[in-house]
Amino acid sequence: MNFKTHNHINAKTTKRFKLYKSGKLWLVAGVTFCSFVGSAIINDQIAHADTVTVAKTATTVTRTTVSADSKTSNDSASSDTVSTTANKVANTASNIAHQPNSATTNLNTSQAATATSSTTTKAASSILSQADSETANSNTSQAVTATSSAATEAVSSAANQTGQKVSSSNNKSHEATAHTTSAASGSINQVSSTAIKSATSTENTNKATSVASNAAKHQATTTKKADLNLTTVIASTPETDVWTIGDTTRPRVDVVDVASYQSAMTQSDYNKLKAAGVKTVIIKTTEGTGYTNPVALAQAKMANAAGLNVDFYHYATFNTADTAQMEATNMANFLVKNNVSKKVLLFADMEDAKTYTVNATANLNTFWSVLNALGYTNHGVYTSNTYLYRDAVIKTVGQSRVWRAQYPYTPSANNLWNTDDGAWQFSSTALLPSGSDYTGYIDVSICYNGLTEDSAGTNTFSTPNEFVNQYHWEGNKLYFYGSNGQPITGFRHYGNNKLEYYGSDHAQYRNRYLTAANNQLYYFGSNGDAITGLRHYANNKLEYYGTDHIQYRNRYATVGNNKLYYFGSNGDAISGLRHYGNNKLEFYGTDHIQYRNRYYTAAKNKLYYFGGNGDAITGLRHYGHNKLEYYGNDHVQYRNRYYTAAKNRLYYFGSNGDAISGLRHYGNNKLEFYGTDHIQYRNRYYTAAKNKLYYFGDNGDAITGLRHYGNNKLEYYGADHVQYRNRYATVNNQLYYFGSNGDAITGLRHYGNNKLEYYGADHVQYRNRYYTAAKNKLYYFGGNGDAITGLRHYGNNKLEFYGTDHIQYRNRYVTVGNHRYYFGSNGDAVSTNQPQTEADIIGSMRVAQKAQQIVTVVQNGGSTATLKLWQKQGNTWRNLLTSSSRIGNGGIGNSHEGN
Repeated sequence: MNFKTHNHINAKTTKRFKLYKSGKLWLVAGVTFCSFVGSAIINDQIAHADTVTVAKTATTVTRTTVSADSKTSNDSASSDTVSTTANKVANTASNIAHQPNSATTNLNTSQAATATSSTTTKAASSILSQADSETANSNTSQAVTATSSAATEAVSSAANQTGQKVSSSNNKSHEATAHTTSAASGSINQVSSTAIKSATSTENTNKATSVASNAAKHQATTTKKADLNLTTVIASTPETDVWTIGDTTRPRVDVVDVASYQSAMTQSDYNKLKAAGVKTVIIKTTEGTGYTNPVALAQAKMANAAGLNVDFYHYATFNTADTAQMEATNMANFLVKNNVSKKVLLFADMEDAKTYTVNATANLNTFWSVLNALGYTNHGVYTSNTYLYRDAVIKTVGQSRVWRAQYPYTPSANNLWNTDDGAWQFSSTALLPSGSDYTGYIDVSICYNGLTEDSAGTNTFSTPNEFVNQYHWEGNKLYFYGSNGQPITGFRHYGNNKLEYYGSDHAQYRNRYLTAANNQLYYFGSNGDAITGLRHYANNKLEYYGTDHIQYRNRYATVGNNKLYYFGSNGDAISGLRHYGNNKLEFYGTDHIQYRNRYYTAAKNKLYYFGGNGDAITGLRHYGHNKLEYYGNDHVQYRNRYYTAAKNRLYYFGSNGDAISGLRHYGNNKLEFYGTDHIQYRNRYYTAAKNKLYYFGDNGDAITGLRHYGNNKLEYYGADHVQYRNRYATVNNQLYYFGSNGDAITGLRHYGNNKLEYYGADHVQYRNRYYTAAKNKLYYFGGNGDAITGLRHYGNNKLEFYGTDHIQYRNRYVTVGNHRYYFGSNGDAVSTNQPQTEADIIGSMRVAQKAQQIVTVVQNGGSTATLKLWQKQGNTWRNLLTSSSRIGNGGIGNSHEGN
């Protein structure tokens, strides 16, 4: 399988195949191996830059696009599906089977002069002129197509390296792209007749399984599964073991190599590698003609910061001198633009089948010549035993500068391979030391001769002395170089309480947040300084940073003219209502400023008032000119609602929220009254306009009807609740009269033209009823309540008489019409048939029963009368003397009325 590609393969499914069956055909991962002498034939798959593939079953690889950048997809590229027909695979395999291992050496000679010095010079000149203007556009990869030659490589290795570990590879292009390889079992059978017979006799020949490539764990990439379709015969497949760097039973780990897959590695991870004894990190810079690893620079700077040496490699896809020059230019652009030291060791990663050509040596030399022209002369080659033109590319640098990939199932410190090379990559399933942030697999190597350390050490980037304690721009990124000439990371305080921050890639943060220890958040503005004060951003959002540059959270801030803000748990200034404390409430407007001494109308027309301290008030609030409003425990203003305060004082708040004063009609002809203090009247009078008097009962309602009060006092209120004055009222057919003070009268009442009526102690008018007044004066009140005058017939032929003063006549004559009546001491007429004689009248008097003499005075006119002396003789009264007399002060002699 591939060993320096962009595709993610889940290393947990990685298998290594050891085949110990003799005389049988084993078809593994699309590669046919034959053993005729009983020796073990092994398919040792090589995976570079964290791609490890299981090759157990027949699968089809389809085009897959992968994003290697956690923030953008600039690191992704797509390519057309590449199909290798079964006939082409078979023909290629057949040719290789008849070709000696060193055949490529002879084939390379005829085309070794493809690249010319003029071409090299031209390329170098172009790179230098474009280096400064190079941008991040290199992050966008161009689609590359490749034809897999796994079968070819495996057959070649099987023919030439019997008994030795063999590597096979499904070539893929960049880290963000998967290609398609198909191998038909029918075509593979054309490799040899022996292979056909052996393969067809195997039960498992046609078994197939789909194997998906998965993104390495914890990496900031987005990967679509790639379907693999490689026809194979299932064999016994021991798993390549997973182990941790630092395990002393394994070969010494001098080198790790990374690509964009390892973008999730942190500074802490690189520090742990250094502590574990790792000396060098080899980082992928570029691939093909257009792809650049977007995190290469950051990875290099973290490695340097950890004290690790840094080398770089380019993944080659060229197969002509022109494309070799273009790919060298791609890598050189990265090197020049980033001021990479000329001492840095550069590797050409020669593994892709697209590079297979008899001109492999010449093409690679063209690649080196472009870099040489720019001063980058420290070269090495990465390859494997299964690379078709392995010896040809090694020839360009020599075996001591080869970094060879070959993986045992279980790498052992006691069994080192490829010791004549400069370095041996022996595993792609190693784990970082315990406690690391990155938990995916990583490629590891041992260096035999110091090759990988023959580089710039931790001075990967050329830093002129003038950058010491100074800023330096590299492209659009700003760095600060400390007293040691190295770019700093972390916080840097400077000037008058100024603060800036440099990330793990040493670049200054700008227009960017940083979350530091204890979840403290900073924001660095466009000039790189951590801001203080208010920051408006996005859609009316607001945040605040204190003088220590830390964002306020769950905290108030007073800004400017006593404007108060509150910043929530996410750091944003809140707007709207905020409940806090013990039933406290505050409000922040759309400008995030707290309301003070101000109203706020919420949903459903709920009104709040926020006082001088910003809290929504509860209870009564006096304002304006004797205005009053009330807010409940929920802080909402009362409207069209009662409120009972202390001492049972009742208020009513109208539709505008103000406590009312004056009369209020409500319900079914109900009326209540609120004073100027807005308190409802209870058991109290109220005199309105036009001297209208109301009385409000203990429930606050203005009464109607009779009201008894005081010492047998009575008043009356009409249906309009107004007190009756100088007015009658009939209640239950009983008539009352209410005087000018509103009280129901008792006693006699003269009214109209000599009319008289009487009201009892119960204030009810007398009707058809007698009333005896002072001095035994008797009145009779008729059916209309008026005291009668004149004759009144009643009872059994009884008759009485009432004078013009309405008083009943007693012991007195009266002439009515032509009739003369005499009314006795009980008021009744003595006879109703004819008038009696004076003697009879005297004898009928009660006084006559005890007296012997009686003097009578009968008025004749205004002041004259007739005086008579009567004396009883037996039972008869006789007149003894008759004399004229006067009534009044000039009465009889010296006597006068009343004597």
